[in-house]
Amino acid sequence: MTMDLPSPRRPFRRFSTRMVLSRRSLLAFATTGIALILFLATSADRLSTWTDANEYYDHWDPHRSQQALVNASSRTSPHPNHRAICEGFPDTSNILLVMKTGASEAFAKVPTQLITTLKCLPDFLLFSDLNQNIGGYRIHDSLENVLEEVKDGNTDFDVYRRQKKCLVDVEACNKLGEDTAKEGWKLDKYKFLHVADMAYKMRPGYDWYVFIEADTYISVPNLVQWLSKLNPRKKLYLGSVAMWGGFPFGHGGSGYVVSKAGMSSLLKKHPGIANDYDSVSKQESYGDYVFAKAMKEKAGLDVTQAWPSLNGEKPSTIPFGSRQWCHPIITMHHMNSQEIDEFWNFERAWNSAPRYRPLLIKDIYHEYLGPKLQAAREDWDNNSNDQHYFDPTSKSQDWTDKKDRVKDREKYNAAEKVAHLSAHHCAAACKSVSRNECFQWKYYHNLCSFHREFIMGKPVKRNPDSAKQVVSGWDVEKILKWINDQGDCGRIHWPEVKPFRRRARGLGS
Repeated sequence: MTMDLPSPRRPFRRFSTRMVLSRRSLLAFATTGIALILFLATSADRLSTWTDANEYYDHWDPHRSQQALVNASSRTSPHPNHRAICEGFPDTSNILLVMKTGASEAFAKVPTQLITTLKCLPDFLLFSDLNQNIGGYRIHDSLENVLEEVKDGNTDFDVYRRQKKCLVDVEACNKLGEDTAKEGWKLDKYKFLHVADMAYKMRPGYDWYVFIEADTYISVPNLVQWLSKLNPRKKLYLGSVAMWGGFPFGHGGSGYVVSKAGMSSLLKKHPGIANDYDSVSKQESYGDYVFAKAMKEKAGLDVTQAWPSLNGEKPSTIPFGSRQWCHPIITMHHMNSQEIDEFWNFERAWNSAPRYRPLLIKDIYHEYLGPKLQAAREDWDNNSNDQHYFDPTSKSQDWTDKKDRVKDREKYNAAEKVAHLSAHHCAAACKSVSRNECFQWKYYHNLCSFHREFIMGKPVKRNPDSAKQVVSGWDVEKILKWINDQGDCGRIHWPEVKPFRRRARGLGS
């Protein structure tokens, strides 16, 4: 009897089809499940990112946890080293940084500040002469509340009106002006009081208000250490003192600091004060002077000298010497984007190592000038300008603008008598005098100039006329001996809070 057996192929085909469908289904379900999980995870992460980013960009609450902000920005930042950069950054929850710029330069200067110092601050305000937005950060128009009668027909506001009407980028529109730099300078003087007024209204609860320019570098760790020694309940207005018409004021480029009590006495007790001085600003040359004038007249508060910690120079132009050596550096002015970034990295590296003291001006020397110090450098200007030597009988040169800094010729030694003949003679003359008279020299076109401090300086274009070539030099032996004599800075020279009495330096640019 023969048993009918099923075809050996059919069951295999049925079984194979079921197995293929099962595998495909499992794969599809698995893929869908993974995609759903990833979608939910990324959606949650995006929502978290949006929330954190808006908290970080909006930064309205001065009491928000700084570490939470650092952690949030670390999660959302595309920069892999963000957490490391801000790690150990000091608590600035009682300090508001207020940065002022101009619309024509905002995109050239502010971004570098945003990716360095401002990255690690929980709160700050940006002001300009136009409402702008850079990477999600709002820049406020500080001039929108200036009285219309002061603006109308006032050529100082030509650039302001042009920017308002500009259909493309501001830089392109400002090229239509006669002199953009000059226009910006004339407009800038109206900002100072309005910036302070707006900042105080927007953020009234801070102990300290720090006002700087977009090309000002600020050492936040040193700032925090300094302000921790002071009382914000006292009326304080701290700055690098400059003079105008015999009146002292805090130089805006160097930055100035006002305590809570100082801001209240000026702005809370005198609402509308910024408009009260709009017409004054029109008549004056400097807005930082007008701010000091208002402080004196309305709050009875004089500026307190905080130089050289609040400084109008930068690493390449700081005169190193006894006046600026054991002083902590807090601000520096005229810093371009590269210089800000380089100093930021230097300072973060400095503070990442165990230190028994703050970053001092002497440390800037050892980082910048010290490794590059040499006897002479061609096509270089080291800003020597304390004492001059030239041939008074020469008909080819007029050195009348140097005659107020000429040593009595009867007191010349043999080397000084011939200092004007060449760069070699100038260097020899510098060596022949004491370090109180010459640490460095510069020679240009039969003029030999000495300086009592040592400065790095900057390169200058080579002159095709070799007689007009600029050559600068340093008395290396004298400098190194002086530095060795200073030893370690046993006492740190923080700015003292006392009435300004000493003669101020000249007006910074």
